[in-house]
Amino acid sequence: MKRTACLAALLLCLAAPHAHADYPERAITLIVPAAAGGNADITARLVGQEMSRLLGQPVVIENRVGAGGRIGTQAVARAPADGYTIGYAHVGTLVLHRFLFKQQLYDLDRDIMPIGLVAETPNVIVVNAASPYRDLKGFIEASRAQPDRLTMTSADPGTTSEVGVKLFIAQTGAAVRQIPYKATAAQLSDLLGGHVDSMMENLPPLIGNLKDGRLRALAVTTRNRAASNPDVPTVAEQGYPDYEQSAWSALVAPAGTPKAAISRLNAAMNQALRSDSVSKELRSRSQEPLGGTPQDVQTQIRKELPKWESIIKAATLD
Repeated sequence: MKRTACLAALLLCLAAPHAHADYPERAITLIVPAAAGGNADITARLVGQEMSRLLGQPVVIENRVGAGGRIGTQAVARAPADGYTIGYAHVGTLVLHRFLFKQQLYDLDRDIMPIGLVAETPNVIVVNAASPYRDLKGFIEASRAQPDRLTMTSADPGTTSEVGVKLFIAQTGAAVRQIPYKATAAQLSDLLGGHVDSMMENLPPLIGNLKDGRLRALAVTTRNRAASNPDVPTVAEQGYPDYEQSAWSALVAPAGTPKAAISRLNAAMNQALRSDSVSKELRSRSQEPLGGTPQDVQTQIRKELPKWESIIKAATLD
């Protein structure tokens, strides 16, 4: 009987996910639930590259696009909990989706565990430099004069820019027609080509075109102006004091990932965010490095839940 119990205990230990003392011993896949070239992809690659150096193993980016980030997050939730598959998440996938979608593809509290916070990012409203609209007031007034004629693009449903456009319409009375896109590059191409009138998206991928003079920024969506574009006023400054929204991101892992692996990944992530190469690059793109413990992610989620639940209900987004 005693031998049987010992054997059962041994088999249970062998079957459970575990992190070897030399973890990581092979490449780690970082699933990004967004298309290549967008803000999430650029940030994940920047942090992942430095983590690769620190961990001594490649951190390989895998883009899983669709459903506002739900497809990629579902892939993380279903991955083996062995420390070799992790995910890039954001306020959309960790908070907004709870209120936006009736059908949940995973249980955020049960299927995903946090590694640490990565960065906070502002969104920006931009128009083509050839556009007649030079400020937010003029753009909103023109949209009201001809309802649904002017267009504003955003990312997939469930992203901060998609919700941000709906919130913008609800709080400003802008009569724009929203067009969601799967990728930032496609939005940008259509805006520069004159096929759409405006765009709300994460600021970092657009900084180059703003500096080159191909785009004109009408407003940033955060409470404070962006460090990279301090001349661009906020939506709140332009007559809508209650408008505020931004994107923050985190690294996550499948539930059940060994604590030793989470600890090692968290340490590498924090060290990467503190490095000059990563922190300077993030700040040059108006992103603020965050970092911290897995518990800090949970704290951030708990803080955001009541805010976004009330905003989504008030904007009739559900």
